[in-house]
Amino acid sequence: MEGRKIIQWWRGGLGVAIVVVYSYFVLDDYVRGPRIVIESPLNGYSTTTPAIVIIGRGIHTNNLSINGAQTPVDLNGNFRGQLILAPGYNIIKITAKDNYERTVEKTLEIVLVRPKNDAEVVATTTAKVEEFIETTETQATTTINQF
Repeated sequence: MEGRKIIQWWRGGLGVAIVVVYSYFVLDDYVRGPRIVIESPLNGYSTTTPAIVIIGRGIHTNNLSINGAQTPVDLNGNFRGQLILAPGYNIIKITAKDNYERTVEKTLEIVLVRPKNDAEVVATTTAKVEEFIETTETQATTTINQF
């Protein structure tokens, strides 16, 4: 009789273990909830280019948006969104929602730095373009007069 009781306990314990492991796999999405992993750019990023690309991955997500705009996600959860920054300090909010309507939000703070002498850069570029046009006109006139 002792051997049968031991076998029954083992069988019962194995059944409970199977139910617990199966429940863990079924409820894993619910227990962990949605997550967002941002690969690029990092928080506090500073750039001189107004166009940036946000690359990341949504884990256990059903719906993902960047600054309120829906962003497509591939089968592995990878996403890629492009934004144009305003000069100065920018706050970008990335929001994900799972099948159970739980949401998670990540915030990126990015700074668009403009060159100090922006007007001087434009003036120098304009002067060089005008100089190039004058030189080209002078060369064209000289070539026509030689014939």
